[in-house]
Amino acid sequence: MTGGARRRPFAEVPGDARVFAVRMRDGVRLATDVYLPAKGSRWPAVLSRLPYDKAGDECFMPLIARWFNERGYAVVVQDVRGKIRSDGAQEPFRHELSDGYDTIDWITKQSWCSGAVGMFGDSYFGWTQWAAAASGHPALRAIAPRVISADFADVATRQGVFALEVCALWAFETWIDEALYDYEGQLDWSVRPLSEVVPTALGGRRSRFLDDLGAGHLDPAARLTPRADLPVLHVGGWWDIVQHGQLATWRRARASATAPQFLMLDATDHGWTPLREHGTPFVDPRSDGASTARFLDGYLQPLADFFGPFIRGAGTYDAAPVRWKLAHDSWRESDTWPPPESRPVEWYLTGAPRGALAPVADRTERTVSWVHDPADPVPSCAHAYHPLVEPADERGVEQRDDVLIFETEPLRDALDLAGPASVQLWFESTCSSGHVMTKLTEVQPDGTAVKLLDGAALVHAPWPSQVTVELGSIGYRVRPGHRLRVQVSSSEFPRYVLHPGTDDDPWTAERTKAVENRIVLGGERGAALRCFVLRES
Repeated sequence: MTGGARRRPFAEVPGDARVFAVRMRDGVRLATDVYLPAKGSRWPAVLSRLPYDKAGDECFMPLIARWFNERGYAVVVQDVRGKIRSDGAQEPFRHELSDGYDTIDWITKQSWCSGAVGMFGDSYFGWTQWAAAASGHPALRAIAPRVISADFADVATRQGVFALEVCALWAFETWIDEALYDYEGQLDWSVRPLSEVVPTALGGRRSRFLDDLGAGHLDPAARLTPRADLPVLHVGGWWDIVQHGQLATWRRARASATAPQFLMLDATDHGWTPLREHGTPFVDPRSDGASTARFLDGYLQPLADFFGPFIRGAGTYDAAPVRWKLAHDSWRESDTWPPPESRPVEWYLTGAPRGALAPVADRTERTVSWVHDPADPVPSCAHAYHPLVEPADERGVEQRDDVLIFETEPLRDALDLAGPASVQLWFESTCSSGHVMTKLTEVQPDGTAVKLLDGAALVHAPWPSQVTVELGSIGYRVRPGHRLRVQVSSSEFPRYVLHPGTDDDPWTAERTKAVENRIVLGGERGAALRCFVLRES
C-alpha cells in the first residue's frame, strides 16, 4: 500500500476462545469467539459486535472476556459483516439490525446460555447494541452503549457542518476493505478537493462509505430511534466527540421510557482517557499489567453493576438516574440533566478582537469582522478522538487575526459548570453562507488554554442571521485564578470541513475565496455565552 498506509495484520485468536462461524439468515457467516467461565455449565451471556478485530488489542476484547468470565458471564465477541474474518459485503450499518437479532438467537440456542443476553461496547460497537435492540429479540435484557448516539448523524455533522477529521480517520482505518489500516505520520490535509485526502493516502483506493458521507448521503439504517422499553446504561464522557448526540439519544429514550434509562457521564474522552492534572504525564493502559488491570476495573465495573440485576436477576440496581463527574471534584447524582441545582448564566461578548466576557452587554450595538481564508484555515489543535492523551494548548491559534477571543477576569472563587453551553449570536458574511466555530476554553494561571467544549454551525443568508452554536454539556470546576475564554472563528481544520468561501460544495470544492464574516456585539442583538452553573458556586 502506498502513501504511508499500512494494512494491519489480523490478531491471533486466543487459545481460550471457542471459534465459530455463525450463519445469518441470508447464509453469510460471521466470525465469532465464545469465552466461557471455568465454573458452572450455563450462564447469562454478554455480546459485543465490532469492526475492529475481535481478537485484537485495540479494544481489549480477550481481556474483557476473561474479566466477565470471572464474574459468571459467558462472553461472545463477533467481527461484523465484511470485517476481519467475517464474510459478506462491507456495508456499514445496513445489516446490523438483522445480524444482531440472528446472533442473539444463535446464542440463546447454545447449551451454555441461560437464556438472558446483554450487550456492551463503545462507538460503533455501541451502535450495534442499538441496532440489536431495535430488532426486538426477546432475549436481549439490557444494553450499555458507551460514547455513541443511536443516530449516526450526530457523529457525522454538527449543525450542518461535516465532521471531516473524525469521519475521514474512521473511514481510513475501518471502511476500505475487510482489514484495518494504520498511517505513518499525518494525512495530507492540503489535498484538494477534500474528497481526495483519503484516496491519496491509499494510493487511489476509495472508501465508498466516506464518499457517501461527505456528499451528505447517510444510509437511513444508521439513524435509529432508541428503544425505550429496554433497560439502558448510557455511558459517556465530557470530552467525547459524540457527547452531544449521546445526550440527545438519552433524552429521546427517557421521554417515552417504559424501562429505566440510566445516564453516566465521566471526565473522559472517546477512548476513555481520563482528565488529569495539568502537567501529569499520560499512562497508556497497555503499558503494563497493573495499568491494564486498573483500567479494566474502572471501565467494566459500572457495567457489571448494571448487568447484575437486569441480566442475571441478582440484587437491585440502586444507582441514581443520572450520575455525573464534576471534573476536579467528585461524582454527583441527580434525577435529570442538567441537575436541578444548576441555573443558567450569561456572559456577553464585549470588545474585540481581544475582548471580554461580561455579565452585562455593551449598550451600543456594533459589528466586529474577520477574514476567513480557506487557503489559511484556523488549525484544530486537539486530537479528534483522544484530546486528553496530550491536551493541546490553544494559545497558538488564539493569536491569529481570524480568531476572536473573549475572556473573563481570573476567578476569585471556584465556578462549577453543570449543564449545556451555547453561544448565541447574529452572523453575516460576504458569501451566501458561512461557518461559525465557537470554542470554550479554560485559561490556567500560566496562560495555558485548554479546550472544554466546541461547536460548529452552518449559517445561511439573509443577513444578518441569528444562530445558536451548541457546544454540548460539561460538568467542570473552574478553579480560582483560572479564566473562561470563548473563541469565535470560521474554521477549525481538519476537525470540520472547510467552507470554501463560495457556493461550491465544501467536499468537492477546488476553488476557494477569502470572505469577510461579522458578528454583532452589544445592544439587544449582542452575542452571549450561555452556561449552566451550580447555584452554590
